[in-house]
Amino acid sequence: MAITSKSKLRDILEDPRAVAIIEEYKPGFVEEFGDMLGPCMGMKMSMLLKFPQTGFSSEQVKQIVEKLDALDA
Repeated sequence: MAITSKSKLRDILEDPRAVAIIEEYKPGFVEEFGDMLGPCMGMKMSMLLKFPQTGFSSEQVKQIVEKLDALDA
């Protein structure tokens, strides 16, 4: 399965390349929010990144989306 910014969080977390992209911008993000991510597992990553609780700036979101979309392009 191809990983993109439209992939669900559960699929993103199963792909080490995608996790590395997220961790590049927010080291420890998966560990820090791991317990709280359960209800969001079916959410598209592009949507999740826009939540202010994630702490990503709009520029970071744009860069993450571009990198995720380029993974399997």
